[in-house]
Amino acid sequence: MRLTAFDAASLNLRFDFLDACPEHLFPQVVTLPIGTLMERVNGVLSWRKALQAGHLPPTTCWPPAEIANPARLALESLGILRFTKGQPELVDALMHDILAVFAERHRSFRSEVMSRLRELEMLERQRLEADEQARAKRKKHHQRTVILNQDCLLRLQMQAEGEQARQILAADTGLLDLWSERVHAWRSIADVFDDLGQMLGRGWDLARGVLKQSGWLDVLRLRELLEKLPQLREIVQALGRLHLAADDESIAEQVFIPMRRLEEEIRQVRTPHIPAEMRGIERSGEIARMLPAEASMLGHPQLRLLWHARRAERALMTYRVEGIEDERTKVEREALQEVEQKCPRQQRGPIVSVIDTSGSMHGVPEKVAKALVLEALRTAHAEKRRCLVLTFSGTGDLTEHELELSPEGIGTLLNFLGFSFGGGTDVGGVMERIVSRLKEDEWKKADVLLVSDGEWSAPASVISIVKEARNDGSRFHGILIGNHHRQGFDALCDPVHVFRDWVLAGGH
Repeated sequence: MRLTAFDAASLNLRFDFLDACPEHLFPQVVTLPIGTLMERVNGVLSWRKALQAGHLPPTTCWPPAEIANPARLALESLGILRFTKGQPELVDALMHDILAVFAERHRSFRSEVMSRLRELEMLERQRLEADEQARAKRKKHHQRTVILNQDCLLRLQMQAEGEQARQILAADTGLLDLWSERVHAWRSIADVFDDLGQMLGRGWDLARGVLKQSGWLDVLRLRELLEKLPQLREIVQALGRLHLAADDESIAEQVFIPMRRLEEEIRQVRTPHIPAEMRGIERSGEIARMLPAEASMLGHPQLRLLWHARRAERALMTYRVEGIEDERTKVEREALQEVEQKCPRQQRGPIVSVIDTSGSMHGVPEKVAKALVLEALRTAHAEKRRCLVLTFSGTGDLTEHELELSPEGIGTLLNFLGFSFGGGTDVGGVMERIVSRLKEDEWKKADVLLVSDGEWSAPASVISIVKEARNDGSRFHGILIGNHHRQGFDALCDPVHVFRDWVLAGGH
């Protein structure tokens, strides 16, 4: 007998396909008793590729439908495919649980098939025994023992498998329980932050932590407010847009038409017939103001008719009175006209939101300011721009945070949204800080968005340094919540957008 040498290279070539199997899924793929090893590897790769593309693989893909359908139904019910697109780490974690569902479903399916097969074998034996008993009685022979041959067993097994494969299956409850809570968290965040929510949702602990913070409820309310006030979104989205041509108009200057706010004014007007001051005697038909001599005529039989005649002719002698009445009128305190300004658009830079958190901003102005910060973050993320938020109130009360896509950045945003405004106003300190940041390379030519009610004045020194920053390419946009105290805004910002939709913002 001739012996041949063991060819290790040939053995290695036979299992080259295993190299494509993800390492952390390898134990499950090797031990999964569904199909051949090559079918399992190719099937897992097809599932991973489809999930990363945001859809399910074809129904003809491994494993068979009776094994795969519960997992398919669960994934469709969860709505998780929108989050798996382009996320290999998430897909691998999901595939780990999907393979576990396949294994459990295979065990369940085989158990159901075996149970049905035993029923079918018992029925087949009963049928054959009845036939044999009838045959033996008819031919007067001894009854033979009935034995199911291999062909019969194979036919019954195929029948049992076919019946179980045609069963209507429900979504796998285990997969739903494992992923429903986190998918709900991702969906809630994505509804607010759009694609930002997808990136947040990758960390299970982060998603759960975000939704448990008190500021998250404020995010949902502010999102609703932004839907009611699209002009706020348009202002933020228009900051620093790229220009198409040198003579193209700047969008930011045309987003908000400067508005006028009507105010109620009370004026005192001298009006006759108000019983406040007697000014003489006159003829009229007013009984309440007639002289006593006229009243005495009513008691005389003949003069009574004369009294009625004089009253009908409005000739009774009566007191003449007049008084002062408060007249309420609507007055436009300040009329602003739209200014259309053509200027070349510059390259988009970072966004710096400056929020007045003084006590006068409490209430509706506070909600508007927080909504603008939320929209600034969304816009900065969508346009791949950095976003810095500075809050200021009294002297020394100045904070600054760079909002970014990280647990710390989102936590900072939620803390700010849950913060209550209060304190004085020191615009000089915050402007000096902003100008110093604008001199740094990463914040040069930033778009500065100042949000305040304008109850402050800008010192001359601050006006001077802001003017220099504007000359260097930075833009200062102001949002005046109310229509008072524009002097400080006009000195620092161009343009100044006036907000007055108090009812939509929840005010009166």
